[in-house]
Amino acid sequence: MLLLSVLLLAIAVWFGVLALHNSWDESATESTILQDGERVARSERTGVQSCIACHGAKGEGNRALGAPRLAGLAAGYIEKQLHDFARDPLHVGVTLDPIARDYSKTPRVQVDLTVYTPGVRRNSAMNTAAATLAHAEIYAVARYFNSLPYQVVATPSDPETLERGEDLALRGKPEYGIPACTSCHGPDGRGFGDQFPPLVGQAPEYIIRQLDHWQTGARDNDTMALMRNVSDQLTDGDKINVAAYFANISVASQGTEK
Repeated sequence: MLLLSVLLLAIAVWFGVLALHNSWDESATESTILQDGERVARSERTGVQSCIACHGAKGEGNRALGAPRLAGLAAGYIEKQLHDFARDPLHVGVTLDPIARDYSKTPRVQVDLTVYTPGVRRNSAMNTAAATLAHAEIYAVARYFNSLPYQVVATPSDPETLERGEDLALRGKPEYGIPACTSCHGPDGRGFGDQFPPLVGQAPEYIIRQLDHWQTGARDNDTMALMRNVSDQLTDGDKINVAAYFANISVASQGTEK
C-alpha cells in the first residue's frame, strides 16, 4: 500500500514537472515568434521590405503615405491580407464575357472551380512586399503587430458630417439592405475577430479608398462578397461621412485585439 502511494506521488510530481515544462516551452515559443515578427517588420532579412517604413515604428500607420494602422489588428486578419496581397491574380479566377441577349451566342465556359479566386488585393507596393515573405514570416509578423498597443487620437470634423456618418455607422441604410457598420465591425468600430478589422484609427482617406476598391473590384477578398455588396450601395457622400465619423473616435489599448 505504501509502495502504491509513493508510486502515485511520483507520477503526480512527474506530470506536474512535465506540465510546467510544456507551459514554459509555449511561453518561450510565443516570445520567439514575436521576436521573429519584429525582425520581419524591421526588414532584418535581405530581400524583405520594411513594414515599419510605411506603417510606422509601432504599427500606428502613416496617413501621409496612406498606410493603415496595423497595431492591435487581429493576427488572423493581417495574415489573410498578406496572403491575398501575395497571391498572383493571373493565376486565380476567370473573367467571363457578359451573357449575350442572343442566347445562341451565350459563352459556354468549362472551368475547374478551384481556379476561382480565394481573395485578391491589388496594390503595387504591397503585392511586391508580401510576395517576398515566407509563410512562417507572415505568421510571425502578423502576431507581432497584433501584440502592439495603440492609441488613436480623434480627427475633428464638422457636426453635420459626423451626424450623417454616425447614422450610417449605427443604423446603416436598411432601405437598401445595408446593415450598420458596427454590427460587423464592433462597438466604436474597434473590430471583431479575424474577419472584421477595426475602422477606428484608420485614416479617413484609407477607409474611403478601400470602399472605392470594393466598388471597382480592385479589392476582392471579402467573405461571401459582403463588403462588395455593401460598398455598391454607398454614395461618395456616404463614404466621406462614415470615414469622418470613425476618425472622430478616440480609443486606446494596452493589450491586443482578439
